[in-house]
Amino acid sequence: MIRNYITIAIRNIQNNPVYSTINVIGLTIGIVSSLLLYLYVDFERGYDQFHSNKNNIYRISTHATVQDSELNIPLAPSLVGHTLMSEYGIVENSVRLTGGSEMLIAVNDNYFYETDIYEADSSFFTVFDFELLEGDRISCLKEPNTLVICQSLAKKWFPNASAMGKSVKTDGEDTKIITGIMADPPINTSIMVKGLLYYSSTSPSEVSWGNMNDQIFVVLNPNTLLPDVYTAMEQMYAKYMAPLYEQFSASATFSLQPLTDVHLYSNFDMDMSNTGDISYLYIFSAIAFFMLLIACINYMNLATARSMARSKEVGIRKAMGSYTSQLIGQFVTESVVIALIALSISLILTFFTIPYFNELAHLDIDQNFLRDPRMILVLTTVIFFVGLVGGSYPAFYLSRFKAAEVLKDKAQKSKGNETLRKALVVAQFAISLGMVVSTWIVFDQLAYLRNKELGFNQKQVATVALEGNQVREKLNVLSAKLLQHPGVEAVGSGHGVPGTNTMSMSGIKIESADGMMIDKIFQYITVDNQYFPTLEIPIVAGRNFLPEVANDTAASIIVNEEMVRQMGWTEPLGKKLERFIDDDMKTQTFTVVGIVRDYHLISLQEPITPLVVYNKTNNSQMIVRLKADGIATTMTEVEDIFKQVITNRPFEYTFLDQGFQKHYETDQKRGEVFAIFSTLTIAIACLGLFGLASYTSEARRKEIGIRKVVGANVMNIIVMMSKDFLKLILLSIIVAFPLSYYFMSQWLQEFAYAMELKWTSFVLSALFTLIIAFLTVLYHSLKSAIANPSSAIRDN
Repeated sequence: MIRNYITIAIRNIQNNPVYSTINVIGLTIGIVSSLLLYLYVDFERGYDQFHSNKNNIYRISTHATVQDSELNIPLAPSLVGHTLMSEYGIVENSVRLTGGSEMLIAVNDNYFYETDIYEADSSFFTVFDFELLEGDRISCLKEPNTLVICQSLAKKWFPNASAMGKSVKTDGEDTKIITGIMADPPINTSIMVKGLLYYSSTSPSEVSWGNMNDQIFVVLNPNTLLPDVYTAMEQMYAKYMAPLYEQFSASATFSLQPLTDVHLYSNFDMDMSNTGDISYLYIFSAIAFFMLLIACINYMNLATARSMARSKEVGIRKAMGSYTSQLIGQFVTESVVIALIALSISLILTFFTIPYFNELAHLDIDQNFLRDPRMILVLTTVIFFVGLVGGSYPAFYLSRFKAAEVLKDKAQKSKGNETLRKALVVAQFAISLGMVVSTWIVFDQLAYLRNKELGFNQKQVATVALEGNQVREKLNVLSAKLLQHPGVEAVGSGHGVPGTNTMSMSGIKIESADGMMIDKIFQYITVDNQYFPTLEIPIVAGRNFLPEVANDTAASIIVNEEMVRQMGWTEPLGKKLERFIDDDMKTQTFTVVGIVRDYHLISLQEPITPLVVYNKTNNSQMIVRLKADGIATTMTEVEDIFKQVITNRPFEYTFLDQGFQKHYETDQKRGEVFAIFSTLTIAIACLGLFGLASYTSEARRKEIGIRKVVGANVMNIIVMMSKDFLKLILLSIIVAFPLSYYFMSQWLQEFAYAMELKWTSFVLSALFTLIIAFLTVLYHSLKSAIANPSSAIRDN
């Protein structure tokens, strides 16, 4: 029986090539898109899954409160993990990570700036399952001045020799011995380390419970209950930290975050790597489902539209004794066969598309995805969904015909279930239009962020790294030489250049509006007196730091306008600030001498916060403003000047606007992925519309012939054929607009600075969809309009 069903199904596919091709192409696009989106979601959910003990590894985070200031960070005091393990016995292992910012590495006479090199405890390779290619997992980080590096760094630093046992210098000065080579970490890890240094602060006397600079991961015993760990952390806080924090009217609580949640569920003020967002996975999962659904809707629409052509087949089969169940089995089998053909083509296309998709979305999906046992279940689900969902309604609808009526041609007079077909078309285009509108708004928001006023002039500004005190001490000489170049307008320096995320946070005592000294946590940066002029950030009150005022570095600060607003100062100049300079609570007093205009230090996804600016002359980053003409030539000559003054450091620079753009790269890539699948969704819907227009024009051939005989012109026929479809598209617009408005309003709330939703985004998206839909049906409308009416009238 099944064999007979398949034989007939293949014969019907061969006898109706246009119908079959449209269905196969539509289903193929839907399946390929859904598979790619499934692989995307699966890859994002696969972060940190390669660790054998992943379910027992947790990261400790801290939520600190100082009066009305709050800080939520994935960091904790250095002693937390060790204390929980040794004193409370509540964890079986722990590891600390600190650092990761840019570091200068000297390899013989070669210099490299590297990031993602952390100090780590020797327990790193017992907590995590990163592959160690050379060296011993237990002892490679046990001795001072030891270093483990990834394979790519080993090849980069020592291209013609083994790196094991070789020595390098960190920050150009401290000698380290390479004691291990690890495999390059996979892309889908939230602990992106390229190198590991021996953790230098190991004694409790060397660290403070008040400093939160470490990421701490702990391994819980499988039988340990989370409430017990929280109880231990509360006791630890009360014993060691509460006495210190209470002096500042502050408090803190610790939380545990599963390692496998770090990538998708982190919402901290900072993190060690780019994190994902679970909401986008929900969105892409929904898109995958809707693309398959739209492909199924196409099949259902075209199958019911062809009901007149197949009604006699049904009647004859019933007259010859076929049961309704047999007819249902036949039509479902046809649907499954078409789905299998589409799936076979889809698997081949997916295989060849994955490399391009990886490059687009910055993923590392395995091309041989079929080796994953879970794919069998996924593909079975796809066939079940497409074959049964797509084929079920046509099967029940066609098998319902009565033999007597069909053979007397009465069934052919029925229009079929037009209401359902129209509803399905509306659903298709409502989904498609919603995706187009959403894509349009995503790119409008990204353009808004790129073009929004940042509070400083980022154009033609290069930032140059200055690593090591010896280099920074030569900054004045370097600046003087650069300013002699005709292509250089200004030179400044700072530790906290916009777009680089190099500012820090600190607890301070600050004078309130009523003159009381209160405790706060604020961001701070250090700059020289040319920092603000170089970035063209105006001082709106008071003065800038002055080189002739020797005391500025030790006693003066500048704050931003947001600080003035939050503190409620009416007379901000002269206000006092006390900064702690050691663990004995000794303080250094500073006076506010200037107010700087608010400007964005990090991306526009974050609001401007109060900022304290200290004066310092030997900063880690130099900023150079260039004249607009001949920038490439100027930068080459700037490099020559740099190398004349600083002979033992590489010259590396980035342009400020490029640094800011990196903050939006993830959203940009997601937007591009969204745009591609939105386009494909429209393509699937239009493919179905093309098929429906084909069958509609065929069904109305005689009507069109008669209309032409009685005087209808080509334009009359085109309008008559197109208007019914365009009415459905207009109805889909009415459905799609409110839903799109609601969901995109929710999405925009994730940004601290969001554009207002514009009517143009909706109108242009609707116009685009209408034009595509009109062009889709135009071919068959025009074909019917110019056909010879006599042949249509004679045709029975």
